[in-house]
Amino acid sequence: MKKYFNYQINKIISVKNLITVEYLDTSSNFSYPEEVHDFYEFAYIDSGKIKCIMNGKETVLNQGDFMLIPRQTRHYYSAVKATPAAIFIVCFRSNSEILAVFDKKISLDKNSRVLVSDILSESKKAFSFPFERRLKLLDTPTFGAQQLVENNIERLLIHLTRDIINQSSDIKMVMNSVEFESTLVNDIIIILKKNVEARITLDDICRHTFYSKTFLNNVFKKNTGTSIMKYYTELKIQRAKELLRESASPSSVSNQLKFESPTYFTKVFKKHIGLTPSAYQKTIQ
Repeated sequence: MKKYFNYQINKIISVKNLITVEYLDTSSNFSYPEEVHDFYEFAYIDSGKIKCIMNGKETVLNQGDFMLIPRQTRHYYSAVKATPAAIFIVCFRSNSEILAVFDKKISLDKNSRVLVSDILSESKKAFSFPFERRLKLLDTPTFGAQQLVENNIERLLIHLTRDIINQSSDIKMVMNSVEFESTLVNDIIIILKKNVEARITLDDICRHTFYSKTFLNNVFKKNTGTSIMKYYTELKIQRAKELLRESASPSSVSNQLKFESPTYFTKVFKKHIGLTPSAYQKTIQ
């Protein structure tokens, strides 16, 4: 029988929450109040031109220009020589450190402009338009519209980040490092999952990957938030829960998952789940 294995996708750019969506038709005396916040903001100039002032530095944005405002950056917008403009502004949360590569305005190509248009279009299908600072969900939003807004923001940022990376050898070196760590962590997770019903040590993983214990644990914890062996134990506990739900006895589960003894298995299981294997099995029944 053919075997299938899970592959953990590494999401380098991920939008966590949508804060606001605004489409502003500005007048010739337009001025947007100065603000600073703990989330990202991007502005796209749909028509006309506008001044964006970030930390005292002024940038003129023309039609088709895109600017990403980093977190905790003081900024505001102002009209240019009494010229009206249409501005599309989106605010969102993200923990993706690679967004630091956006350090200047970008003139969007056709594909990127289509993505911006899709973000606006799906926003109108999800939220009351014209948008306000606090988004209000429509009574009957189009199915999946909210998710597509976030997905298209991610697609736009990925598309633009690729272009920036391709133009900078320094960023390529950093990205290669990120990709290396991601690949290494995924390789370790595959090893652990393959051996969830066996017994594997950190020394075994070191021999397989040809890296030291300290290096492997540092990279793994940096990317997952936990150590390799703790992750391995959590995989075993999840598998133990599956076997217990299938009416396997606690002692047989202990043997199948190669715990040192049924007593040790009970101790570890209770530490993670809050119940002994027998008590957990009774709750399932």
